[in-house]
Amino acid sequence: MNEALLSSLAAAALLAGTGGLHCAAMCGGIASALTFSIPSDKRQGKKLWAWQLLYGSGRVGTYMLLGTGAGALGDGLLRHLSSQHFHWPALLSAAIMLLLAVQLLGKSSPLVHLEKVGGHVWRRIQPLLKGLMPVDHPLKALALGGLWGFMPCGLLYSALMLAAGTASPLGGALTMLVFGLITIPPVASAGVFAGKLRHLREGVGRPVALLLALLVAAVFLYQGLTGHHHDDHSDTAHSHEAPHTELEQTHHH
Repeated sequence: MNEALLSSLAAAALLAGTGGLHCAAMCGGIASALTFSIPSDKRQGKKLWAWQLLYGSGRVGTYMLLGTGAGALGDGLLRHLSSQHFHWPALLSAAIMLLLAVQLLGKSSPLVHLEKVGGHVWRRIQPLLKGLMPVDHPLKALALGGLWGFMPCGLLYSALMLAAGTASPLGGALTMLVFGLITIPPVASAGVFAGKLRHLREGVGRPVALLLALLVAAVFLYQGLTGHHHDDHSDTAHSHEAPHTELEQTHHH
């Protein structure tokens, strides 16, 4: 596993870990609705956690699918941008995290409109889900989770920028796997407690989330401006050229 991929995986883990409060608050409504879609006799005690894990697994599966596409797309784009001295996926991720910080400050942010779009998308999808209701079978829960994974989300788009930065379908899938797995616990908790985590939007939760968003933005900005990933690609290219040069020298001698 190369250094660039390890860096992307670490960044995805940092993004998901620091965005956990945001995930629980923003997706809590959907998680709660899906909780009440499960027959009451099947969602008692530990069983409810199992259903939430199934929802999360379906969502992560969609994230990996999107990450595979982002990695393939990033491969083509990074080839054209290889002469630049910055890492554009990290810079875009930094911009998204700064927009999230603005939103957490209570100011108007484009992410607010994105989340409103997500709400409209979910309401349009809901009539199509009647065949999956009630959620009385694990496959239904996985399918619902998979559809949930397509919901617009600022953190998701930031993670996809990191996936694109791996310039590899496999790397993109792994990046989104790490991101998705770490988001499961906070979102599942929101579903289990069915809306009782609203305090995450207020009180100490908001300033903590704000500071973490700014921290992640700073990390991504540093990665983007230093062009760390492009250096890795350049080093890889030189490593492939070096043996060819030595063979030529041997041939001439």
